[in-house]
Amino acid sequence: MATETVDALARQALDLAKNALLVHVRFMNAAFARLRPLPIPGSTLATDGTHIRYDSAEIARMYAEEPASVARGFLHVILHNVFLHLYPSPKVDALRWNTACDIAVEHVISELDLPAARTQRASKQSAAIARITAALDIVTAETIYRYLVDTVADDEEVELMREAFIVDDHDPWHAMAAEEEARRQAKERKHVEENNTGATQAATKAGEDGTKTDIPEEAKDAKKSHSSKRGLPQEEITQKETPEDPRRAIGERFADTVNLDRSRDQWKNAAYEMGVQLDTYVQLWGAEGSNLAMNLKAVTREKHDYREFLRKFAHMGEHMKINDDEFDYVYYCYGLSRYGNLPLIEPLEYNEEKRIRDFVIAIDTSSSTKDGLVRKFIEKTYSILSDETSFFSDMNVVILQCDAAITDVTRISSLGDLNDYLDDLEIKGLGGTDFRPVFAYVDEALERGDFSKLGGLIYFTDGQGTYPARKPDYPAAFVLVEDDTGVEMPVWAIKVVLEETALIEE
Repeated sequence: MATETVDALARQALDLAKNALLVHVRFMNAAFARLRPLPIPGSTLATDGTHIRYDSAEIARMYAEEPASVARGFLHVILHNVFLHLYPSPKVDALRWNTACDIAVEHVISELDLPAARTQRASKQSAAIARITAALDIVTAETIYRYLVDTVADDEEVELMREAFIVDDHDPWHAMAAEEEARRQAKERKHVEENNTGATQAATKAGEDGTKTDIPEEAKDAKKSHSSKRGLPQEEITQKETPEDPRRAIGERFADTVNLDRSRDQWKNAAYEMGVQLDTYVQLWGAEGSNLAMNLKAVTREKHDYREFLRKFAHMGEHMKINDDEFDYVYYCYGLSRYGNLPLIEPLEYNEEKRIRDFVIAIDTSSSTKDGLVRKFIEKTYSILSDETSFFSDMNVVILQCDAAITDVTRISSLGDLNDYLDDLEIKGLGGTDFRPVFAYVDEALERGDFSKLGGLIYFTDGQGTYPARKPDYPAAFVLVEDDTGVEMPVWAIKVVLEETALIEE
C-alpha cells in the first residue's frame, strides 16, 4: 500500500477518534487542535508540545483492531501536554517521572470513563491505581513521583508497574530538557568568554592610545581562525548532504523544534481555559471530573522559585570580594604596559550586595507533615544556604521545630554548623499544630537583641493550624507543598506553594 494512502488512513483514524472524544469532552476542543500531526514511518507515538508524532501504519492497525485504543492514546498524549509533563528537570529520575506521568493521565482517563476510550488494557491498571490512590490524597504526576522515589527503590518493580500504562515515548521530553540545559550552560560560557574578550580589547585599546603592548610569541605563531580570513581554501569547505527523506529529517530533529518557554506557556493557558470550561460542566461530570479538575488546578496554580523567594528576605551589606563593575581594565592595562608590573588602579575588594544574615526557619513537625518532606525541605534550604552569593559568611540562622509547642531550637552561624545539623537531624514532635509559639519565640528574641536585622521567618507546614491573631513586625511566609486543600490564612501571611519535585530534584 502506498505511503500516501496509509498516511491518509491514519489521519482519518485520528480525526474519527478525536470526534468520538469531543462528543463527551467539548471543553477540550482547543487543546485537541494544538497538536499538529507528524507522520514518521517507523517512529514511536510521541509529542514535543507542538506535534503528535506517529507511525501511520501502526495507527491504522490499532484502529482496525480496537478503535478505542487510538482515542485513548490521543487523549493520553493531550493530557501529558495539558498537565505540563513534557518539561521535567534534567535532574529528575527519568524512569519514575515517566511512570508517574503515565499513571496520572491514565487515572484521569479511567475516572472520566468515556465510552470512546474504554479499552481492554485499562482493566490491567486497576491494581496499580488502587495502590496509588490508597497512599495519596492528591493524585498528580508530582505526588506519584514522590511516592515512587520514597517507597519503590527497585527499578524493575517500577518498570513492571508502568507496563500497563505505557502509551507513548517520553524520550523527546528528556532530550528537550537536556538540550535546554546545554543551551543554558553554553550561554553562561559565552558570557564568561565575552568578559575575557572585553579585558583583551581593553588591553588593545591601551596600546592604541600610545603605549606598546608586548604580544607573547605563542600568540604570534597562533593559527588564524576562519573568521579572520577573507576566503577559505577549497579543501576546508564542506557541503552538508541533503537528507533523502525530509520527513525523516524532521523526525530526527523532533526534540529540537520547540521553544520550551513558549510551549509551556501555551499549554498552561490551555489548561486554564479547560479549567474554566470544566466548571460549567461541573453538574454533568461531578465526581468523575474531580481528578481532572485537581490536575488542572495544580498546573495553573502559581508556583514559586524557592531560591528567588529567599532572596526577597535579603538586606544590603558590604561583602569582601572583587567588584568587577568598578574595575577599569583600560587604566589597569595601561599601567602594566607603561610601568611594567605596576597597575595604575587596583581592583576594589568590596562590594555592596543584597544578602541574608539574620533569618528564622520553622519546621512544622505535626503528624500531618510528612517526615520525608521535612528532610527534603531542610536539604533544599541547605543547598541554597550553601550558595555563597545568598548568605553572609557570619550568618545568624535559627531553625525551630514545632508542633503544638517548640520541640527543638538550633542556631546556625556557619555552613559547617548547618552541615552538622543535617548529619544529626532528628525530627521531634509529630503532634498537633500551633503556629503561635514560634512567633512568640521570635518576638522575645528580637526584644533580647538576638537579631540585628531580621530578614524574616519561613514556616514549612501544611497550613493547618492556629495562627497568631496579629501581624508580626517582620515578614512571615508559610511554605506549602502542592497545596490543593484551600488553606485559609490570615491576610498578612505570605503563602508560598512549591512543587514537590522542586524539593526532590536537588
